[in-house]
Amino acid sequence: MTPDPPTLLGCSAVIFLLLGVHFILSELSARRWPHMVWYAAPFLMGAASSLLFTAPTMLPGLWGLRLGALFMIMAYGTAWQAMRVMLGCQARLLVLVSACSLSFTLSALAGSTGAIHVISTAFRLTIIAAFHVFAARDLRRSVPIRTPARRSLLRLLNTYAAFHLLLVPFVFWMPAPLGAAPSTVWAVTTYNFLVIIEVALFALAMIAIPWEQLTFRQQELILQDPLSGGGNRRAFQAWLDNDGHICAHEALLMVDIDHFKSINDAHGHAVGDQIITAMGRVCTQILYPPTVLFRIGGDEFVVVFQCGSLDEMLATAHRLRKAFSTETRLIGGGAVMATLSIGAALCPGRGIPRTELLAQADNALYTAKQSGRNRV
Repeated sequence: MTPDPPTLLGCSAVIFLLLGVHFILSELSARRWPHMVWYAAPFLMGAASSLLFTAPTMLPGLWGLRLGALFMIMAYGTAWQAMRVMLGCQARLLVLVSACSLSFTLSALAGSTGAIHVISTAFRLTIIAAFHVFAARDLRRSVPIRTPARRSLLRLLNTYAAFHLLLVPFVFWMPAPLGAAPSTVWAVTTYNFLVIIEVALFALAMIAIPWEQLTFRQQELILQDPLSGGGNRRAFQAWLDNDGHICAHEALLMVDIDHFKSINDAHGHAVGDQIITAMGRVCTQILYPPTVLFRIGGDEFVVVFQCGSLDEMLATAHRLRKAFSTETRLIGGGAVMATLSIGAALCPGRGIPRTELLAQADNALYTAKQSGRNRV
């Protein structure tokens, strides 16, 4: 049975229209007007393009095909914008309008054959590939939450960008819509099939990624201490359970705020909360990624960071101790004297289990507290 291009394009138009209506209704109920417009736009543009390609004779001359190609480019361009909006970025209207206007101008100047027709077709394929590249770039640069849907969408964008770029050198020989040669049934069928696959996967990703981001943020909140901003006891246990041999040259500090209960009793829990917050702030200021901070008790912390030598570890621990004392000096009207006792342990080059490194730091902390506190 020979495929019927008008029937295929008509079915595509219906699919795109239904997806556009879905995003309109889903965002309309949440009253997110910008999201509604951008999320629905790619599918509505795709539906208009398919409709014009299905019945190009509804407009005189080549204008049906020209407008169909314009709506096709706008569908890809607005899909890029929809993804930017989903990622919390602003839409790039100037780039979108400029690219679509230039492509339509070339198309209006071109006939059904000739050099300008070839140039117009090559430009259209290049612009579509560029929209895929821009979308993939924005997806990589956004908040690095490597969820399954995000990885799948990134692969999809890269694959289709490469596909359209590979068509450009052969545009003179490939039949429309794959190139500038006269259209054939297999070319229309192939391109339509690929477009439907991309649209379906893109729509699924647009639905899945926000849910995955929400789940990721909820998981972060579950594992985060709200005062210090570091990980909580549950996050520390997960880090500890990932045992085996840790990286060489990794230092672990067991940190205890001296006489924290007495500070709470004398000045109130609000002041105590400010001191805990100051601990997280100091760690952020003087330590560099990939430093990890855990609050494992009311006044107990674990700090893990990369370190090359014993002297470097001790210098970092002393810098943390002094910075904390300076940072907390103004809390409670200057009436609070908060200090740290720190036990430090350095992982040897051969690597040791994390539990063993923790035990060494814990023993060192006990020694620091027994010998007068406010020391490393």
